[in-house]
Amino acid sequence: MSFLEKYLIEPFKYATSDRLKVLIVILLLGIPIVIISISLIAYIKLNFSTFILTLGIGLLFFIITSMAITGYYIGVVKNTLKGLDTLPDWSNFIEILKDGVLYTVALFILILLAYLPAILLLIIGIFFTGAIATVDSFRHSDLWTIITSLLAYILVLLLYMLVVSIALKIYVPLATVNFAKKGFSGFFKFSDVLKKISFEYILILLLYFVINFIFNFILETIANIIVPMLDIFISIIVISIYIMCNTIMSFIFGIMSYRAVTKYYLEREKEQ
Repeated sequence: MSFLEKYLIEPFKYATSDRLKVLIVILLLGIPIVIISISLIAYIKLNFSTFILTLGIGLLFFIITSMAITGYYIGVVKNTLKGLDTLPDWSNFIEILKDGVLYTVALFILILLAYLPAILLLIIGIFFTGAIATVDSFRHSDLWTIITSLLAYILVLLLYMLVVSIALKIYVPLATVNFAKKGFSGFFKFSDVLKKISFEYILILLLYFVINFIFNFILETIANIIVPMLDIFISIIVISIYIMCNTIMSFIFGIMSYRAVTKYYLEREKEQ
């Protein structure tokens, strides 16, 4: 089986193998989008209380739906690890939601740990810059030195954040599979995850990055052409449809990518 057949074509067939389960996702995603769209219409009509109420309900549904979708991805990974070629069943919604919440907590902890040095350095930099600027001996001639030092400091922080962001993009997909297999602690078994990274794995990530980029570019270009030609209410409807289509395709791409990474994970385990 070729690279594309193994990591793109087969995952696509898998992601679209059960239209009913995908339809459930469309309904789940549609609820918050419809509610938030109603809140925007209410805002335009200057009904502020209705706007706040519907927006709050919409955001609540959005959070629950996001957790459920995340949990469903974990279910995809678990099924693939078991050698199953079927999409997870939505009947055990509570279990799916629990997996989504636990995974989100694990991801938040990882991101916090990764960016904590940058946050601390930023706070220290702001503190010392403020302290220097307020001392009695401060001269305006020192201003250029402070500015250049601050710019260099910010550049180092941005470089650090860029490196961390790339590292997380590489680490998280395999860590997700480890999470599904070994539980919460599996997400932080760094040696288990890092030893599975290879050139083939990077190619898988690049493949899905390019596909997502092309799809989003086409969809956004179409929306940018159409929306300015419409009145405000029709524009809201069109934007809602755009968000819905984008979210559905992102969900399908998500299933495909997690399926592909899990299949790769299993192959690496056999080799090791």
